[in-house]
Amino acid sequence: MPIVKKFIAAVLMPFLVAGLLFNFTSITSAAKPEPSSSVVYTAPITLYWLAKAGVPEAVEYAKYINAESIIKPDNIAHFERVERINKIYQEIRYASLNDFIESEKYTNVMDLGCGVSPRFMYLAPKGINYVGTDLQDVVNVLNIYAPNFIKDDTKKYVDFKVADASNYKEMMSAAKGFDGKICIVEEGLLMYLSHDQQKAMLASIRDILKKNGGCFVTSDFVAGESFMSTNRTIYGDEDAIVIAKETQKLYEGVSEILFDDTMFKTTEEAVKFIEDQGLKVEMRPLFQSTPDLRSIRDLNNRDIASINTMLQQKLLWVITVDDKK
Repeated sequence: MPIVKKFIAAVLMPFLVAGLLFNFTSITSAAKPEPSSSVVYTAPITLYWLAKAGVPEAVEYAKYINAESIIKPDNIAHFERVERINKIYQEIRYASLNDFIESEKYTNVMDLGCGVSPRFMYLAPKGINYVGTDLQDVVNVLNIYAPNFIKDDTKKYVDFKVADASNYKEMMSAAKGFDGKICIVEEGLLMYLSHDQQKAMLASIRDILKKNGGCFVTSDFVAGESFMSTNRTIYGDEDAIVIAKETQKLYEGVSEILFDDTMFKTTEEAVKFIEDQGLKVEMRPLFQSTPDLRSIRDLNNRDIASINTMLQQKLLWVITVDDKK
């Protein structure tokens, strides 16, 4: 599989639109690419949803790279419904990890398969050390674009390092610069990794946490459950299934990966898989307190109340080293 296609399929992309090209060669060959560049810069659609949700740092980032050109609504069935639920879901997933990092007072964050996530823009001004990890081509792009959003007084808090999440040597190297406990986060990568790759990723995480302390946090082991819970809250059972199928079709159509092969069928199966790697799982509510989500502000009071109730479900997995193994 060519490197660009492999990169898009495996790392960058919840919800990319079929037929678009992320032309890394053109981007990285330009000394200072401008926002109006003729290069077709397709970033992860997650950034598009977050910008549509009104997340400030995502709005700023997406505007700079012309995110409006990323997605073609005419290519997506029932686009308005797909957009509505995905901007809510993506903000929930993004904000819940940020909320955990702040609530637990972590000062070191390692973001796996970070793509063009705006998380560094949110954390660095708070004095939190952020290392985004991804494939070489992605890091090349980040090193060009990210400095536009990093102020001089926060540069020391942001770094991007090459690390395939399933490559033990690269993962251990990327974590070397941290002093003290690390909060390792992952958002939207897991479903693109085979179980063997997931196992390799967890082995690296285990050894990083053994050395530094801390935890690995994600909601992706129950991504389907989390997405459907959000979906049902807005559309009800029958329509939620339709939207879920449309979204999965979008994922699979671009990535050429069947998520039934990469995601676990039950919570119990996923927990056993994690425990077999010498780790343990604690399931927590997505948020410590009721968040102010921009994506739900235009909902009616009943739907807002339902979303806030859903956010108390234990869908956030906090994974730590099992000292007994």
